[in-house]
Amino acid sequence: MKRALLLVTVFLLAAEFAALSIEPYGDSVYDLASGVTTLPQGGVIRDNENDLSIDASFVEYKEGEYIKARQAKTEAAGVSFAAAELEYLPAADEARLAGGVSLETDDIKNLRAQKGWIYLKDGVVVLAGGVSATKPELEAALLVADYRQGEVLLLAPYRYKDASLGVTLSGKNPEKPLYLRFDQQSGEVTASSKAPAEVAARLLGYVERAQAE
Repeated sequence: MKRALLLVTVFLLAAEFAALSIEPYGDSVYDLASGVTTLPQGGVIRDNENDLSIDASFVEYKEGEYIKARQAKTEAAGVSFAAAELEYLPAADEARLAGGVSLETDDIKNLRAQKGWIYLKDGVVVLAGGVSATKPELEAALLVADYRQGEVLLLAPYRYKDASLGVTLSGKNPEKPLYLRFDQQSGEVTASSKAPAEVAARLLGYVERAQAE
């Protein structure tokens, strides 16, 4: 019985380790007491199970619990992002970004903010603090986007330049976000001051979740 339990334990540990691929740029330091591994010169970590890679100048991680990185560039399905500080929680499929964030999706280019949260399983990103992008041209206090469905809310104060109409839309009421809908085929953007109720409730739920963390 003990041998069977030992074999199961070894198998689970091996499976957990296989979920990550690690390519250190230099030393790899493992603390036996805490179970924390540090890559002082940085490296590349790939979460094979969740299709995510992190390339950073410094990495600290605990298998199955978290990955912390500095000056990190990250690629995941449908989104690429970079941050001065990143904390990735594999079990929650969540990344927390701080110290200056840049992000790009198929729809939005050169998107920048001070901090952010990415819910990878759900394909949702929340960005806060000096949010701006060059394509489409926009500014906002906060942005929340379902980047797989092409749905975005800009929370006031916001400014959005509608390239197709040649007008700039702005708002100062935090309770009235601007809704942007990206056509998945043409890439064209439709802006409206009235978001579908279901979309607004769902996306604003992520804002509340992010602000509570």
